[in-house]
Amino acid sequence: MPEIVVLGIGNQYVGDDSAGIITARTLRKKLPPSVTVMECSSPFDALMNSPDCDIMIIVDSFLSENPGSLSVEVRERIEHKEEYSMLDPHDIDVDKLMDLLWLFKKSLKRIIFIGIGINKIELGESISPAVSYGIDLAVNLIVSEINRLSKG
Repeated sequence: MPEIVVLGIGNQYVGDDSAGIITARTLRKKLPPSVTVMECSSPFDALMNSPDCDIMIIVDSFLSENPGSLSVEVRERIEHKEEYSMLDPHDIDVDKLMDLLWLFKKSLKRIIFIGIGINKIELGESISPAVSYGIDLAVNLIVSEINRLSKG
């Protein structure tokens, strides 16, 4: 099985924005110990603290008119010529994170981004029912994909 890392990105104190972290916590109970599952507070945290691997699955929330919906994007390694001479750790979104991962993680062959739609950002620790449903969908999708990858 390829080396797989799952990154859940979010803020546990900002309601639905914690979707990535809650997904990671749920996956930690369902995935084999050979899969590294991490909780990250920001894309910069994910970039700096994630280990090199073959496949990285990133789960984060995104603003959407359809809370709980999923957006899935798969990127394969290609030669990237983009250079980042000045890097502002406060200005890294998930799109820039995926570009930077190719530069920093030399073994990385594939990135799978799973976005969970949210329609509000509010302080608090409660999750809306729609986003909770999206988390369940993301968990099932990731478990299925990892099972598929483990079979070769």
